[in-house]
Amino acid sequence: MAFMNSTLCYIRNENNEWLLLHRTKKENDLNEGKWIGVGGKFEEGETAEQCVLREVYEETGLTLTDYRLHGVIKFISDKWENEDMYLYSAWKYHGTCKKECDEGRLSWIPADKVLDLPTWEGDRFFLKPLLEGREKIDMLVEYEGDKLVRCEDLATKLETIKSSVLSCPHGFSTRAGGVSEGDYGSLNLGMNRGDEAARVIENWNRFLGSAGIDQRTFVCGQQVHGNKVHIADEKDLRPAYGKGEMNVCDGYVTNRPNVPLAIFTADCVPLLMEDERTGAVGAVHCGWRSTVADIEKNAVDAFISLGSQPADIHAAIGPAIDKCCFEVGPEVVEAVNDLIGECAPSFYDKRGDKFMLDLRGVVRQRLIMLGVPKANIDTVGECTMCHPRKYFSHRYSNGSRGSLACVIMRR
Repeated sequence: MAFMNSTLCYIRNENNEWLLLHRTKKENDLNEGKWIGVGGKFEEGETAEQCVLREVYEETGLTLTDYRLHGVIKFISDKWENEDMYLYSAWKYHGTCKKECDEGRLSWIPADKVLDLPTWEGDRFFLKPLLEGREKIDMLVEYEGDKLVRCEDLATKLETIKSSVLSCPHGFSTRAGGVSEGDYGSLNLGMNRGDEAARVIENWNRFLGSAGIDQRTFVCGQQVHGNKVHIADEKDLRPAYGKGEMNVCDGYVTNRPNVPLAIFTADCVPLLMEDERTGAVGAVHCGWRSTVADIEKNAVDAFISLGSQPADIHAAIGPAIDKCCFEVGPEVVEAVNDLIGECAPSFYDKRGDKFMLDLRGVVRQRLIMLGVPKANIDTVGECTMCHPRKYFSHRYSNGSRGSLACVIMRR
């Protein structure tokens, strides 16, 4: 189901009055006669933030300086185009407000009178919490003709997993708290899964914020289940769906501040690393192929090249498919034997002609062998295949899924 992207902003002044647009001028206006906020459709290549700033200025003459994105209102209609409407409020601005624009007349309405004005029935369900100061508002509103037939509150708490052994901003994502739907529901962070781009961008904004990262650019690339680790810097930063060449590798290390590193998973092992002494951080995608190709050693070597000692590295291993669910062939077990030697059998059990592998345990053991102290290694989160409602799992979904991500940044 395709969705048009738009923004809607309600602006408040110092007298607790809200700026509303009485839609009276536009021909064939689905909002004719209604009182609504100001906003409009995304232009090609725009983000929600760029769109709302442009639309507000064009319609009101005001330049917003303090504003908030509350969430996404999904409109479904049998008569009009389906729409993802990004809902904003604003409380600081400069400029002189117009009295009229191309679509109608602008008026400042006292807060206690806003809901008395003619508007869409479904709008009242998000307007009321917005006027009351609620920060997060995600809803689905469905119409048949002009009749409201469904209104659902979609707001869920974003659950970002963190580790006690890491001190810098970081996080491992779950599925909860985003705006995507269906197989991508709801916090899909994958940019090549077929999800709506605007929804993925909003999911990334939420995830980065939950990890304590204010900026909206980060380092990511094309993961190929190899063992290449790239030492990143500011040149590698990109927004979600940003243009430019992508690194082809499965790990990143940097000692540059404000350069978030991100990798994607949906059963493979996500690994975040940090050395407080040098300020180096790392994010590594440890699938079984990458692991047996010793991507962990390449990551530790990258830290060493930036002045770290293995004994100073802290590592957090995130949610991944576990031994209970990870069935592999004998060739994988043979490669694990080659990687970690005589202790390898403690990480797998035979089941018929297959084996059940503890890949997170293998990653942890390899780090220990490379000189990272046991006390510096933390394992967080559950088996992704056992908990498909909490995590995206490639094996559980047979590939019909979104993507998890993890991120880390030196302050």
